[in-house]
Amino acid sequence: METASKAYATIRISLPSERESTIIYKALKPETESSPTPRSKVNIDKNGKTLTLTFKASDTTALRAAVNSYLRWIMLLDDAYSKIENVRRG
Repeated sequence: METASKAYATIRISLPSERESTIIYKALKPETESSPTPRSKVNIDKNGKTLTLTFKASDTTALRAAVNSYLRWIMLLDDAYSKIENVRRG
C-alpha cells in the first residue's frame, strides 16, 4: 500500500542544449518508472532545453533523499556529456 504524499518539490533545470536535455531525460526516465521505495515517487518531463522533476514523498527525509539522488545523477550526466562533447570537438 502506498503512503500518502506529505512532501512535494518541483525542480526545473535549464540545460545548455536540447540535445543534452534529451540525453539526460532518456537516462533518467527509466529510474522514475519504478521507485526503489514506496516512500517517494518522481516524475520527469522535458520541454525543449528544460527538464522538470516533480517529487512526491511520504516525509521530508524521503523527499530530501530523492531530490539529492536525482540532482547528483544530473550533475554526473552533465559532466560526462560536457567531457564527451569536448573530446568530439577536438
